[in-house]
Amino acid sequence: MSLSVEEAKNILAKCLFVSPDSIDDDDVIAEIKPIDSLAFETIMLEVEESTGQPIDPIDILQLQTVADLAKIIANKKST
Repeated sequence: MSLSVEEAKNILAKCLFVSPDSIDDDDVIAEIKPIDSLAFETIMLEVEESTGQPIDPIDILQLQTVADLAKIIANKKST
């Protein structure tokens, strides 16, 4: 498991109040636990805090899975 996937799982676990062990790499975020706009915003803020970079709105629109979130984290940390 890459560090980005592990970090994505930890962020989701924190924001959705679930165990990171209950999240699989290819899970659809909305199927882990139903989320509303506030939970989604909290996830985005955690990613921005973790990476130190703002999230591009295009990336947000394409975000569906844990792998998508890990990709965003990896891209932001590499810039």
